[in-house]
Amino acid sequence: MTHLDQARQRQGLPPLPFGAALHLGEMLWGNIGTADRLDFTAIGPPSTWSAGLKAVPAARRSVLISGAVAAETSTKLIPLGEHDLRGIATPCAVFTLPED
Repeated sequence: MTHLDQARQRQGLPPLPFGAALHLGEMLWGNIGTADRLDFTAIGPPSTWSAGLKAVPAARRSVLISGAVAAETSTKLIPLGEHDLRGIATPCAVFTLPED
């Protein structure tokens, strides 16, 4: 995104907003709707967790990672503390990438 935003800046264009919130689990995704209005969406607990992560106000980072994902990776992550997530009963440990 940094490379793309630098190219856009050279063209006089604004940066593109970008963010990713990662959680681990089973979910369903696909086209939902009617022939007149068809949307690609994801449903299930991981999408609820990811939406909750994106809304963490104290963590102004472009990549947010749940404790469940952090426990499964050997990548060095920066802890951002535990946060209450909308729609999730228990606080979640939140992490980000070192270069973010």
